[in-house]
Amino acid sequence: MFKGRCPMEQSFAEIHRENYRRQANGYGIDEAFVSLLVESFYAKVRADKDLGPIFEGVIGDQWPTHLARMKTFWGAIALKTGDYHGRPMPAHLKLKQVEPWHFERWLELFAQNLDEIAPSPEARNFFNSRANNIARSLMTGMFYNPADDMKELKR
Repeated sequence: MFKGRCPMEQSFAEIHRENYRRQANGYGIDEAFVSLLVESFYAKVRADKDLGPIFEGVIGDQWPTHLARMKTFWGAIALKTGDYHGRPMPAHLKLKQVEPWHFERWLELFAQNLDEIAPSPEARNFFNSRANNIARSLMTGMFYNPADDMKELKR
C-alpha cells in the first residue's frame, strides 16, 4: 500500500524528497544514470585540451575518489539523497589557474554529454539547468568583485 511510513506520519521534507525522486525517476534519472553521467562527462573533461590539464594537475591519480565524490554530489542533487556533505567552494577557490571561460567550456562539455546520453529531454534539461546554476555560483564565488558593481553605479 504505502512505501515507507504512512503519508500522515511523514515530514514535509520527506514527502518533498519522495516526490522529487519520483519526478526524477520519471525522467529516467536514477543512480545508474547519475553514474553514467559522471563517468562519461569526466572522460570528456580529461580528454579536453583546456580542462584536462587543470583537472589532472589537481586530481592526479585520485580519479576514482573524485568520481565517487561527484557521483555522490550529483546523486544528492538529482535524487535528494542527502549523502553529499562536501564544500565545493573552498576547493574551487584554490584553483588559481581557472578563468571564467573555463566554466563556459565545462558547461559545453556537460551539455554535449547530456545530448549523447540523457534518457529524455526532461533529464537533459534537469541536469543542464542545475549545472548552469552550479557554474554561476562557483563563478560568482571565484570572480565576483563588488567594486565592479560600484563602478557601474557611478556611471
